[in-house]
Amino acid sequence: MLDKALKFEKAFTRMYLEDQKYQKYCREISTIRGNPSTDDCKNVKAFVKFLNIFYQTTLKFLGSLYATSNSFFHEFFNLRNDIIKYTKSDDLTLVDMAKRMKSKLEKYWGKFESMNMLLIIAVVLDPRYKMKYVNYILSIAYGTLLGRIKSEDVASILTRLYNHYNDSFSENSNDNIEGDIGITSEPGDLLQSQWEKYMEEEGNSERKSDLEIYLIDDVVKIKDFNILSWWKASSSKYPIVSKIARDVLSIPISIVASESVFSTGGQILDTYRSSLSQKTVEALICTQQWIRLPSKECKFEDLLEEVQKLEEIEEEYPDSTLRID
Repeated sequence: MLDKALKFEKAFTRMYLEDQKYQKYCREISTIRGNPSTDDCKNVKAFVKFLNIFYQTTLKFLGSLYATSNSFFHEFFNLRNDIIKYTKSDDLTLVDMAKRMKSKLEKYWGKFESMNMLLIIAVVLDPRYKMKYVNYILSIAYGTLLGRIKSEDVASILTRLYNHYNDSFSENSNDNIEGDIGITSEPGDLLQSQWEKYMEEEGNSERKSDLEIYLIDDVVKIKDFNILSWWKASSSKYPIVSKIARDVLSIPISIVASESVFSTGGQILDTYRSSLSQKTVEALICTQQWIRLPSKECKFEDLLEEVQKLEEIEEEYPDSTLRID
């Protein structure tokens, strides 16, 4: 709305000079508002320039037709750099806004530990960037030494995640192999099969994992890149890493309705969130309560007593929606 108002800057000035009714209106409210002055327009331009970086970032985060988790790392540090740049601007209005926003950014996102590591892993799983890009950005943001330490933390988490998926994949493969083994093999084949298994394990210990191969391979340079299609086509080359990418890249950065992001009114519920049945809502609320409660031993007598109290309440208020099944 502000950027649209700037287009009528000269129109307001001309209307003030030629329209007597508008002049009278401005004189009546001059103590509060009045015709936009040059300083007003200058401040509006500063606001538009500053808010535009948040608007563009929000639009990218709210995308629903493409993966968004791999874009968080870029957009966050781009936003951070823009705010820092505006703190050094010649426009005092812009400097004041940038400094206040920078303090809030440092409060909520200043600590590296406060970031969701999966959103950084998502960048590593983007074949256009991989680990080298993360190393580069962290070294710029936190310095060479501290950036290297944080990069090692990311690499460690990625390795643990890979090992977890690899173990699950190996268990499924072993189950399939055991299901195919029959009793038709000759007795003398047992030693041979053990030898072949031993040689296979020896070879696997020296062979690079598909994660190591993925990180070593060159980055991809493709225009109009579709990361989900790329991973689908590369699943045979990187079997384990592709499974990680499938799960990590499916994480949406935000599920907030786009209409409510810049709304000054009440929160807006989309059709999906407002169409949940009463039982579903109750189940979600109860489940969250059970998860958050500290674990403690429950005695059968206590539970029975609680049920009896609920039954008494039900008898006392028969019209209540509370039911004991």
